[in-house]
Amino acid sequence: MTDISFCEGRLTIMKAKVYYVSPKGSTEKVANIIANECHIVKEPLMPAYMPEGVTLMFLGCEGKKMEKVITEFVGSITKERVVNAALFCANPASSDAAIQQMRQALTAKGVKVMDKSFICRGKGAFGKHPSDVDLEAARAFAAECVKAIFG
Repeated sequence: MTDISFCEGRLTIMKAKVYYVSPKGSTEKVANIIANECHIVKEPLMPAYMPEGVTLMFLGCEGKKMEKVITEFVGSITKERVVNAALFCANPASSDAAIQQMRQALTAKGVKVMDKSFICRGKGAFGKHPSDVDLEAARAFAAECVKAIFG
């Protein structure tokens, strides 16, 4: 879970991880981009090891509402396990409803949720989704989140 990466030319030690649910594969594509950009581990929910001492958790879903597996996962999180969370979602309607539900659940657990989140179209929308433009935006989102938390 501790990963070493170069951020703006200097060595940085990060305690960050990407968790996601992706029944159609759209959110997994975004999770791959985030994990690669930040040089961190990605792990699908369930099964996933419970986070411990994570400074920044990226949490992603697929759909217009928070999936049951995410509800259960968030239910077991404490602010000691996860300090900050960055949320992302891919769904055909680009709806932020699931993001808002995750934000509310994590905030209630004492986790600081970043104001900015990432939402893009997922499978089920016309065309190829997430698109290359979406994935580039996900890469920028990940870099921005890491910079905000780790400097």
